[in-house]
Amino acid sequence: MLNFLEGHLPLLAGSVLTVLLLSIQRTTRDPDLRDDLRGAVRMLLAFLVLRLVSRVLPEATTPEGLRKFVHVGWMLTFAYGVIRAGVAFALKLVRMRSPVTTPKILRDVIDFTLYALATVPILQSQLNLDLAGLLATSAVLTVVIGLALQETLGNLFAGLSLQLDRPFEVGDFIRIGEHTGRVVHIGWRSIRIANFRREVITLPNSMVGKEHVKNFTQHREPVGIEMQVGVSLDAPPNQVKQALLDVAREIPQVLVQPPPLARTVAFTDSNAQYMIRVFLNDFAMSDTVREELHTRLWYRLRREGLELPHAQRTVTLRRETGHRRRELADDTVRELLRQVDLFAPLGPEELERLRCEGVVRRFGRNERIIQEGDEGGTFYVVASGEVSVRAGTLQSEITRLGPGHYIGEMSLLTGERRAATVVALEDSVLLELDRPTFARLFSDYPGLARQLSALLAQRRTQLRAVAQASGGGTDHSPEAGRILGRLRALFGLTHE
Repeated sequence: MLNFLEGHLPLLAGSVLTVLLLSIQRTTRDPDLRDDLRGAVRMLLAFLVLRLVSRVLPEATTPEGLRKFVHVGWMLTFAYGVIRAGVAFALKLVRMRSPVTTPKILRDVIDFTLYALATVPILQSQLNLDLAGLLATSAVLTVVIGLALQETLGNLFAGLSLQLDRPFEVGDFIRIGEHTGRVVHIGWRSIRIANFRREVITLPNSMVGKEHVKNFTQHREPVGIEMQVGVSLDAPPNQVKQALLDVAREIPQVLVQPPPLARTVAFTDSNAQYMIRVFLNDFAMSDTVREELHTRLWYRLRREGLELPHAQRTVTLRRETGHRRRELADDTVRELLRQVDLFAPLGPEELERLRCEGVVRRFGRNERIIQEGDEGGTFYVVASGEVSVRAGTLQSEITRLGPGHYIGEMSLLTGERRAATVVALEDSVLLELDRPTFARLFSDYPGLARQLSALLAQRRTQLRAVAQASGGGTDHSPEAGRILGRLRALFGLTHE
């Protein structure tokens, strides 16, 4: 090899190899091969420059030390360029047989090992250095250097161990100690992870090798996240767990399979602890999903009269008015009921009675109020906020409703399944009336069923006309008769 380097062939071989590697580098689609060849080309270009400089230097006037430096320089750069190119193509063959990316730390170790093996004979032959004797007489220096590089060598060998075990790769979401984030770099000394705050944290390999490592995205399998919540001891466990599951299924990022899981964890002096586990495709969404779970659960538990635990100072003697809290002023509820055309035939006393029977429900943004296809026994009047009415497979929006509008009347009065999905576009407060309330109204007002049937028929026809973009008058009597028949059957009415 040294005899070959001493001749004139390296200049020709280096020129041809440089052109060949440049063409391969520009045409390959493998980014790792492209990076490795870029380093090889730089070495060979340095070789060509030093080789030409060595030929043009005048022997008579050039210092011997400078000529030796240039001579050794082009020999080393040529050897390094060939080694780098050879390693690049060898690793390319490995990647063709295995889809796993070769870690950069292993490429660096291979390169530096081969560089050292090429450097020793070149220095020995060109500079007449007895490296073996120098090392043998430098035991003290070796110990000093070893102690100085103890931390660095520890990181190097820890990095090699991590690459052999391969607990994570670049792009994986991992947790190391108190740090959680996506791996953005794996080096011979450290790894770098980017957390949810977009902070890049550098962790020495020696520390990583001693910590427990959790990989949330290995093999790109669904990853589960858990959340615990405390609820009042008076809340029935099955009701709480059902609420947890319903809320989890409404969040778009939560997978259907594996299904969400809710469990009762423990009973403490102040509350009952429950756990909800859901699965995601992307762990990066875990904080968003947890926040959505907490938010939606607050609204769901509040609607169902299930109290979240309070601080001890709030546990005082007080008179309970029932588990249903009213969040609207009485005058506001009365005004809402007067705006509903279904209640136009009712007098002030009956409206006051309805006010007492109504229940205020609060829904958070993006919560489903009504689900298309479900059975429905409730009727809602929008008191504040705005809701979106959606229907069809694609859940296309039909209309938006604000304060004073009502929803759910057709399903409640006829027993039909919900014809549309209603979603809260913002925090909304609704007044809820149930089927027993309407049963009492029909009993007290014999002619009310016929009047409501006519109103419902007119409302349905108008909605269909809007959906089909067709106007004109329509005879409501056939539709009204059909609705009246279903209403009588559902409520057991035998009179007009």
